[in-house]
Amino acid sequence: MIRRIQQIKAFGVFADYQWPSNLPEFKQFNLIYGWNYSGKTTLSRVFRCFEQKQPHVDFAGAQVQLRADDGKVYDLSTPHSAPMIRVFNSDFIRENLSFTDGSATPILVLGVEDIAKQQALEAKKKEREALKLSMESNTQKKNGKEEDIEKGLTKYARDFIKNPLSEVNYDRRRFEPKVIECKATPEQHLLCDEVMAECLAVYRSTDKKAALSAKVLSLSPVAELKRKTALLLARVVTANNPIPRLKESPAVEASVNQGRPLHAATDTCQFCGQSLPEDLLDQLTGHFSADYENLMAELRSLIKVIEAAQKEGVALDHKTDFYVELSEQFTRKKGNLDNLLEARKTALGKLVAALSAKQTKAFTILECPTFDDPTEQIISAVEAVNTIITEHNKRTTDFDTKRKEAFSRLEKHYAALFVREEKYSESLLKIEDLKKTIGEQSKKIGELDNEIRKLEQALSEAAKGAERINDLLAAYFGKDDLRVAVSPEKRFQIMRGAVVAKILSEGEKTAIAFAYFITRVQDGRHPLSDTRVVVDDPISSLDANHLFNTYALIKTQLAGCCQLFISTHSFEFYNLIREWVADDEKDIKKPQVNWKKWGVFLVKRTDSGKAVIEEIPKELLKFKSEYHYLFSTLCLFEKSGAGDFDCLLSLPNVVRRFMEAFGGIMIPTSTGLKGKMDRIFPDEVVRERVWKFINHYSHNTTITRSLAIPDTSECKSVVQACLKAVEDWDTDYFRDFEAEVM
Repeated sequence: MIRRIQQIKAFGVFADYQWPSNLPEFKQFNLIYGWNYSGKTTLSRVFRCFEQKQPHVDFAGAQVQLRADDGKVYDLSTPHSAPMIRVFNSDFIRENLSFTDGSATPILVLGVEDIAKQQALEAKKKEREALKLSMESNTQKKNGKEEDIEKGLTKYARDFIKNPLSEVNYDRRRFEPKVIECKATPEQHLLCDEVMAECLAVYRSTDKKAALSAKVLSLSPVAELKRKTALLLARVVTANNPIPRLKESPAVEASVNQGRPLHAATDTCQFCGQSLPEDLLDQLTGHFSADYENLMAELRSLIKVIEAAQKEGVALDHKTDFYVELSEQFTRKKGNLDNLLEARKTALGKLVAALSAKQTKAFTILECPTFDDPTEQIISAVEAVNTIITEHNKRTTDFDTKRKEAFSRLEKHYAALFVREEKYSESLLKIEDLKKTIGEQSKKIGELDNEIRKLEQALSEAAKGAERINDLLAAYFGKDDLRVAVSPEKRFQIMRGAVVAKILSEGEKTAIAFAYFITRVQDGRHPLSDTRVVVDDPISSLDANHLFNTYALIKTQLAGCCQLFISTHSFEFYNLIREWVADDEKDIKKPQVNWKKWGVFLVKRTDSGKAVIEEIPKELLKFKSEYHYLFSTLCLFEKSGAGDFDCLLSLPNVVRRFMEAFGGIMIPTSTGLKGKMDRIFPDEVVRERVWKFINHYSHNTTITRSLAIPDTSECKSVVQACLKAVEDWDTDYFRDFEAEVM
């Protein structure tokens, strides 16, 4: 049996619940009382998660633990391990019954069985189980053979290749293809000791040099740079109004041109501080024409290009990167290439010098320097270096090829050794035989499953399910006007007399759902004695006339279960079950820890809005009506003058429920509480204060309001006003009532 709910986290109103150490544990029978929205349905959904073997769709991250009497804990993260649980709640009604077209999901109860079919069924089940055991044994043998091969492959790969040959990433996945390759003719790949030693020596050699990349040299064409230089040197600037003294002195001309931008917006010389002649800037503009500026810009640009070309070259390897016999050749070829690149750099420097001179001689034609272009020689020198690199790389490639050949021969030798020593071929044949046998057995089991399914379907009679539901409905309603019938499509139809019921009351729906639930619980698929049953508010939508019938059905049909949980918001129904408790426990005044069969609990909301499970208050065991309990609660609060958070939080609802009950008894009219309060509270101010109190704090219209806690003095004032109203209405009634509950 389930003894306690160890914890509930993040499951609706059960945000962070831990079972208190002083709370009595669940018994075989458990009664849970709580008002609407206290958390009863949420609690039933907790149990239903374990019934359905999956978390609730709305609380995917919830944590729940149920503790059994043997100490075992069932966790919501692994709900499949939980014992058999069946839950009746609003979710069950919604998911299992559809009344939109007057039909419900059919259930099948194993009815009268044909002896021959039953015997055949049992025989085929035994055959299936024997085949499953045999297939399991063969599967274990096959898996064992495959594991032995894998272990052997791993051992050979590790002990003969990976460790001795320092092949870090070598494993059975690289070794196995070689084993398969050598499987047919292993003797052809076995090596003698002399050849083994030779292969090992070649593979373990460390003289190999790394391969080198061929050098690629991309040079700016010297001839083109020389041509562009000659063109600029031959250009002569045309001035609109040249200034003779500037043309005659290039240095002065350059200095003046450099200072022009400093005087563009001033009449004062920025060097001597004197006033500038009025036409000086115009004269300079006439001398330094646009043609002059363009030439200067082109000279600067070409100088940058040539200076960049001077830096062009190629990064060469070090002589130690080459095999010894090639290192001296490389040194000579490298020296020649370095000299040629330096000669190119010098030649380009002559072009830079000439262009720099042109910057001060814009009005003069200058000669272009002459020199030999070493570009072709440089290309030949790079080719000579690459020839040496090609020879170097060939030697490296040959080295790798020979080493790979040696490794391959060693690898195949050990693969062939594995085939011979570990009887690899014989093991593969055995595995294939086992696979064939397992395949045949699996096919036969599938055929038996189909045959068993057909026999089980043949032994099931939907009508028996309908008959059982109808029996329960007749017991419930005391007549058989409402019943279920099996349609030709094997769907249940709800009938009222001889016609399909189109409209059902909520009470009728709940009654049919409950009958359907009991039928499922008793369908024989799982023993009732090993089933934990949770019934949540079975009379939530029923008339008071059916309370006794519902009670009778639960007591007669479900009392034989392993464990029973009954939750209700109805005090009348609570009292019926309480009398059952009293009959079983004899003395319900004893502490619950001493009760043998029953546990009685209260589910309520705390000041934070969270739900908790508590031991039922003594007052709820003492009184036989909710009316008495509510009156006693108000009297106790009025006399104590204070209350804890829980008390203050629930007090407005207590006041409202009591006034509704009092008004219903004393003023038997159809008007609601608002209309009756005019007679109960003649004083308009008092009436309005009480009305605002019970409406503001007892209706959860907003989160803020639902968590609001009324002031203690306010609560006391309202309670005193209500009790005075009762006393003023009928003093004798009040005093007798007070004497009974206090």
